[in-house]
Amino acid sequence: MVRAGLYTALLGLFSLAMATPAPAGWKLLAAKQPVQVGTMVVTPTADWNQAGARPGKQGVAWTQDGFGLNGLEFFAAVPSGLPLYRERSAKQNPMPRFDSTMLLPDLTDFFERSFRVQNNLTDFAVESSEPASFGGHAGVVVRYRYSLPNDELKRRGVARLAVVGKQLFVGNFYGPELHYFPTGLPQAEAIMESARF
Repeated sequence: MVRAGLYTALLGLFSLAMATPAPAGWKLLAAKQPVQVGTMVVTPTADWNQAGARPGKQGVAWTQDGFGLNGLEFFAAVPSGLPLYRERSAKQNPMPRFDSTMLLPDLTDFFERSFRVQNNLTDFAVESSEPASFGGHAGVVVRYRYSLPNDELKRRGVARLAVVGKQLFVGNFYGPELHYFPTGLPQAEAIMESARF
């Protein structure tokens, strides 16, 4: 009798859990449908999920398999004086601020410092930084390697940055070096190539 009552109670809890809606904030982005990110438009080549939480005031974050496995960020029209990512600890580890007078080499340094602070990184290395088009404008592409704190898994990323009309535009893809980054890179680069602003 006790066992039957326990089974009924557990079944009731399971039913209640199944009736509870999924956490709000996630949005499905359908393949080949243009997505407006501030003043930027990008077109995903496959379905992605957009998180409700924004990485920065002008940014959005997408993933296909969870942010531990792949992430694609876009930031549109970041004005001079503001950080790329949301401020985490202004006193202990302040976010660097974008300056519209930055040259292409300065953008690489700005991105590195911003990404380091955002992810609390000590292990980060720029593999290459070179001129590249982003959104049809002159910019820079930064290829980098990093590890998260207390995690030996090696990760890689690629970011494109351009300053247009004294505002910063960024696309950034990252994931583990093993499988997820190399597998997702062609698609992520195609989406970044689609950017228009």
